[in-house]
Amino acid sequence: MISKYQIVLILLLLLTDLCGFSQDDHSKVGLTLDLGGNSGGYSLNGEYEILNHDHYKVNARLGFGYFPIKGTNFLGIPIGINLLTGNKKHHIEFGVGASYIKGLSFSTIDNAKSYPSNALYFVPSIGYRYDKLTKGLILKAYYSPLIVIRDFIDRNKIINDVTKDVVLSGTTTREDYFNSFYGDNFLPIAKSQYGYFGISVGYRF
Repeated sequence: MISKYQIVLILLLLLTDLCGFSQDDHSKVGLTLDLGGNSGGYSLNGEYEILNHDHYKVNARLGFGYFPIKGTNFLGIPIGINLLTGNKKHHIEFGVGASYIKGLSFSTIDNAKSYPSNALYFVPSIGYRYDKLTKGLILKAYYSPLIVIRDFIDRNKIINDVTKDVVLSGTTTREDYFNSFYGDNFLPIAKSQYGYFGISVGYRF
């Protein structure tokens, strides 16, 4: 004879299955916190599975990272696509994407105001991913160089700001003055970074 406890257990199992909360359910939506990696600093990333195959999965992702630093701001917006190999819990993950990053590096002139770099980067990646593909924990460690696509710094604006109190003589321009005393080495010119790694912790819903 079935006891009332067994009846309750059976009802709970049925309810869980009907509501789609079985631990065996495949999940398409994930959220990760990335440190380093594709944003250069940190970012909160949402991802959604757009292709499911027995031997691989493809996720589209979009992230956002922001942090105020001494009067200027770090801002990272990574976007891309990741391919996961296999259908178990251990995966090799390949990625390709782009990231808009402001504040990856800074230039300080005469120990005064800091000027952040401001650029769009191409970001390929490869790494290890722990992910059961059901609701639960996501862990990642990956290599992701940041390759400059376009630098958005306003060179003239920085030069005018730095030389605004300078009294010029003759035909000397503010650019001439800046180049004589500082030069491009003092500008926050974006440079490709080939030694970037990232780690992620997240959850599939």
